[in-house]
Amino acid sequence: MRRVETYFIVIAIAFYVWFLTHYGPGQVIGYVRMAGWGLALTISLEALSRIANTLGWRVTIEHYPPKLRFVELFAARIGGEAIDYVTPSAQLGGQFVMAVDVREKLRMPVGLATVIVASLAEAVGQIVFLSIALVISLRLIPVAANLYWAIVGGFALAMALAGAFFFVQMKRPFSHLWRAATKFDFARINTDEIRESAEEADAVLLDLYARHRSRLAVSCLCYAAAWSFGPLEIYILLRLLHQPASLQIALLVEAVGLLIERATFLIPAKLVSQEGGKALILGVLGYPPGIGFVVGFLRRIKEMVWVLFGLVSLMIHRMVVQPRGDMTGAAAAGRDSVMKMQRAQGEQSL
Repeated sequence: MRRVETYFIVIAIAFYVWFLTHYGPGQVIGYVRMAGWGLALTISLEALSRIANTLGWRVTIEHYPPKLRFVELFAARIGGEAIDYVTPSAQLGGQFVMAVDVREKLRMPVGLATVIVASLAEAVGQIVFLSIALVISLRLIPVAANLYWAIVGGFALAMALAGAFFFVQMKRPFSHLWRAATKFDFARINTDEIRESAEEADAVLLDLYARHRSRLAVSCLCYAAAWSFGPLEIYILLRLLHQPASLQIALLVEAVGLLIERATFLIPAKLVSQEGGKALILGVLGYPPGIGFVVGFLRRIKEMVWVLFGLVSLMIHRMVVQPRGDMTGAAAAGRDSVMKMQRAQGEQSL
């Protein structure tokens, strides 16, 4: 798997080098300057999408802890997304980070179960968005074109991946992971506490699908709303680059880009899909050479800004929030020890 990922990364870097040498870095820089203030606008627009994503996670938590503020959930969410962006974790590493960051106020089994459910809701929300986007915009691609059937195949792949993810969740995945981990004979993993936590996470997961389908539906709608900000961003970028734009074109460009990302989800930082996907579809639609690459490049700048926000939130949690929680826990444990000693002394005196 690592060898395949390396091949993709090398191909992506080769594509960037070829593009810059073919069209010239001056032209690309000129387009970036043309966008200007629009970058700040797209970065701000992304905040709305991230808030909708956080709401999608929030509604899956049945007994929401009063002490867990929404901004903390938001910080954990963007931190996990940053990890997913820079590592080939297939989004699993980021989900674990989200649950870990709020474990002081949201019990770890509940956190793990809800982020997994929210991840499926995100995939379903994406499929809902893709369905609407393709129904509206796919007519721009002739049925006879090879790209048309590639898009249809990519949509079928996205549905298959979501179905497979749901199937895995129905098979008590956390208990299976715990049993697999115990084979490595790690002292901290092979404990009754970890086993009980894994079983509880599976129970919460199954209960959410059995009794809280309305929560899952609302979560899917939140994620579908988050995905809908993408075409608006494409439209803004095309207008900033003085290119003709319409709702259909923006929807098609975003939908094809998401399908390519879904097919290459193991590759970190969207190295294959971001610039290449936008260059492909905008080239097919007759836009000047380089426009698609620049649109993808401008979007990458926005994403890297939010990756920086996420990594900063993780750093703040590690350096400030977590030590504070450890000190609070230690103080509470100390008070308990003192009370036990006082009770023991009282019993002895009696």
